[in-house]
Amino acid sequence: FMEWPEAALRSVANHFLSKVDLADKVFMGAVGICVEMQRSVFELSDRFRDEVRRQYYVTPTSYLELINAFQEVLRNKREEVSQQKRRYDEGLEKLNSTEEQVKSMTIDLEEKKPVLKKTSADTAELMKTIKKKQEEASV
Repeated sequence: FMEWPEAALRSVANHFLSKVDLADKVFMGAVGICVEMQRSVFELSDRFRDEVRRQYYVTPTSYLELINAFQEVLRNKREEVSQQKRRYDEGLEKLNSTEEQVKSMTIDLEEKKPVLKKTSADTAELMKTIKKKQEEASV
């Protein structure tokens, strides 16, 4: 198999990666990385042949597999980030809801403090009365 020229590698990467939603700068970087990785594979294949005396064939399919692997990893990572963002948003929503509930409970508690103090005083008075009556009854 013949080594592809850089323009062909770039053209194929442009074609397949254009279907992926990427910002222009990221898109060009991804294309560049695909081209560089394939060129590195060609170089390593030649080195492998020279050092080990075995041929490793780099086919057009291997380049397409590289691009497909990139797309699959990107899709998985986007899904993972989307799930994490959704969990974050739900957690933030629960925190906001809890904060509102705590504020409401604090207001209720402040409103009920006078009633609570009066009830405590009444209970203390009632306990004194009960204790006094118990003492009278035991005599």
